[in-house]
Amino acid sequence: MLPADLIRVKAKIDAPGSSLFAMFIITLFAGLLLGQQAGYGNLWIIVLLAAALIALVWFIRAELNRPNGLVDLSLFKNPLFSVSILCGFLVFTANFCFNIIAPFYTQNMLNLSPSSAGFMMMLFPICMVIVAPLSGALSDKIGSELLTFAGLVVMVVAQFGLAWLHEGSSLVIVGVWIAMLGIGSGLFQSPNNSLIMSQVPRTQLGSAGSVNSLVRNVGMVVGITVATTILFHVMSAKAGHRVTGLVPGRPDIFLHGMHAVFITSASICLVAAVLTGWRMFQAKTAKQAKQPAAKH
Repeated sequence: MLPADLIRVKAKIDAPGSSLFAMFIITLFAGLLLGQQAGYGNLWIIVLLAAALIALVWFIRAELNRPNGLVDLSLFKNPLFSVSILCGFLVFTANFCFNIIAPFYTQNMLNLSPSSAGFMMMLFPICMVIVAPLSGALSDKIGSELLTFAGLVVMVVAQFGLAWLHEGSSLVIVGVWIAMLGIGSGLFQSPNNSLIMSQVPRTQLGSAGSVNSLVRNVGMVVGITVATTILFHVMSAKAGHRVTGLVPGRPDIFLHGMHAVFITSASICLVAAVLTGWRMFQAKTAKQAKQPAAKH
């Protein structure tokens, strides 16, 4: 069979899975993003999210019964792979909560100019870019589990620190928490990616990388949705009416919502830290089990 024929056959095999997955992504993202404006109690938003859930279940069932499916779901039979993927999703969700809230806080609460606010927020990616390669290199020597756990602990501390900021917070303190968040993310990302790819055979590296990229992007969208939904809900409750933006002359309303968002993102990182701690314990147990076997 010619290569072109193989491509056509593969396309025919994956067509149902592709359609179902596209339906899932479109309805999920539409429901999440439009729900921020219309409210998640809106009938059409509920229909979109229900359609996304049905499409996902249908997609999984179809893929399980298809020998050459769009996604190799057998990857998720490995608990360490699944935990690593889930932790990556949670970290991106938490980080995008920060990305949404930080510009409003630095400009409207701290009264920084757009350029000064930009420099302040640049501490996050700068620290991450510096730490991530070092963390990746170190993980090759001492393993990835400890580094990912340490990174998440740093992120939890930083997120709770951000939750205590207020209108008159020192720029130094703000910068320290933002830098710590970048350091924690840098410590986590490279070793976690290494763990994900190390849990699959070489023939499935492409599938694992694709799943990792997908989860990362979904985490971004979910993080934006979580941040804006919690922010506006808490602000509305404090204001006594529906709020979808800053309330002039009432910084306390925004800060109340911001604190709720950062407490939520810190809790998300804490869940990821617990899962990573479990993963580290499992890896240590498996290593200890192999040592007596090797001696015999």
